[in-house]
Amino acid sequence: MSKPNRRQFIRIGVIGLPSVMYFGCDKKRGNTSTKSATETDEDQTTLNEPSPEPFLLQAESLAPTDHGSMEWNSEHNADLLTVSNAGMTVEWGPRKPEYTGKNYPPAWVPATTKCQLHSGRFSWDFVVNEMSERQIGVGFMLLWDVGPDWGFFGYLGASNTAWSYDPSTGDVVTSTESIQGNLPTFDDGHTGTVSVELNLPRDALGSGVFAVGGITSRPIELPKGAVVLPAACLLKESQKITIENFRTLETTA
Repeated sequence: MSKPNRRQFIRIGVIGLPSVMYFGCDKKRGNTSTKSATETDEDQTTLNEPSPEPFLLQAESLAPTDHGSMEWNSEHNADLLTVSNAGMTVEWGPRKPEYTGKNYPPAWVPATTKCQLHSGRFSWDFVVNEMSERQIGVGFMLLWDVGPDWGFFGYLGASNTAWSYDPSTGDVVTSTESIQGNLPTFDDGHTGTVSVELNLPRDALGSGVFAVGGITSRPIELPKGAVVLPAACLLKESQKITIENFRTLETTA
């Protein structure tokens, strides 16, 4: 699996493009430095040092039952998304006055949960309350030490450590490519349910599957000791997703 750029995936910008964080440098316009030449040279040396390689989080680094909370993260893209229903529902509603992005609407709006699933088997349903006859993505991502790798444009399934089910086309997508097609779609273009089941052993390879309309996708192989973040991406204002029936089927010490 390719590694994300440590400077790139700290936070996903609401216009869909990753925002870049520069460590140890002042980017304020017009700032005049009062540092000595020696201090400036030392700062430049620090900036020139290579960043540590990102790494995937491992289950063994977490307590077996440290799974976080299965609810939408209300702080992620809060200027676009609204979380309600005790954290279970996320919606891209009417434009909020606090949105200050240059372009509206953005290409995709990522939505994440507060979960970090590992060391067990889990299942839940993504109930799409409104798809608005457009693409929408629901699924899961591997967690890196720098956060999830969205790839580009905030599309779930753009990177090779994220997998998305698109009920508008019936495809499972990763690395922007369909790895399985001809799966069920939401016929009315508005509502439906995508079920997910993850098998995440603490010290062995894992797997994940999607199920729609009684049809289950082929298993997706996941790395040994993977830590997984349930997530989604919305393409159109008015789209709405609810998490239901979350269950821990088994835990492994």
